Amino acid sequence: MLMHKNIRVELHRSLRSSVWIALLIFSSTGTARAQGAFGWLPQIQIAGTYSFLRGKPDNTNSAMDLSGASESLSYNFTPRFSAVAEAGEYRFTGLTAGLSSTMYTYMFGPRMTFPRFGRVVPFAQALVGGGRLDASSGGISAGENALALAVGGGIDVPLRGRFTLRAVQADYLLTRYDSVAGRTVTQSHVRISAGLIVRFGGG
Repeated sequence: MLMHKNIRVELHRSLRSSVWIALLIFSSTGTARAQGAFGWLPQIQIAGTYSFLRGKPDNTNSAMDLSGASESLSYNFTPRFSAVAEAGEYRFTGLTAGLSSTMYTYMFGPRMTFPRFGRVVPFAQALVGGGRLDASSGGISAGENALALAVGGGIDVPLRGRFTLRAVQADYLLTRYDSVAGRTVTQSHVRISAGLIVRFGGG
C-alpha cells in the first residue's frame, strides 16, 4: 500500500513540475506573441478527464474494466502542432474480494489540431511512455513497470472564459508487461475520456 501511494505522489509531482516549467516558458514569450502566432488556439492547455477503459490481455479471452482519471499538459508550438505530457491512474473494477489493483501511465508525444469546425475543435495524438501495475491482496503488495503507448483523438468545445469542454476522447491504449514465465504480455485497451480544460494564452 505504501508503494501504491508513493507511485501516485511521484506521478502527480512530475506533472505539476511540467506545468510550472511550461508556465515559465509562456511568461517569457509574452501574451501578445501568443495571440498573434496562435490566434484562437491557446498556447497552453491543462486538462483533467475521467476515463473508462475496456482491456484484454493477449494471453486470455477475458476482458477487464478500469476507471479513473488522467491529467495532461499541452504546449502549442504552432496552430496545428503541440507537445503533450499525460499522467493517468486507473483502478480495476470487478475484482475478487480482498484484491485491489491500479494501473498508472505516464506518456508524452505530439498532437495535431485540425481547423475549427463550427463550435468544435478536433484533434489527433500519439503518445508513448511507461506504465506501472500495482496489486495488493491480504497485506501483500507487488508492482511491475511496462511500456505504454496511446493513439487516438477527440473533440474539444471552447466555452466562455478560459475553459474548454473535452466532449469526448477515444484512444487505443497498449501496455506491455513481463509475465512470470519470462515473456511479455500485451494488454489492449479502449479508453474513453471526457473532462474540462483550462487554457492560457491565445484567443
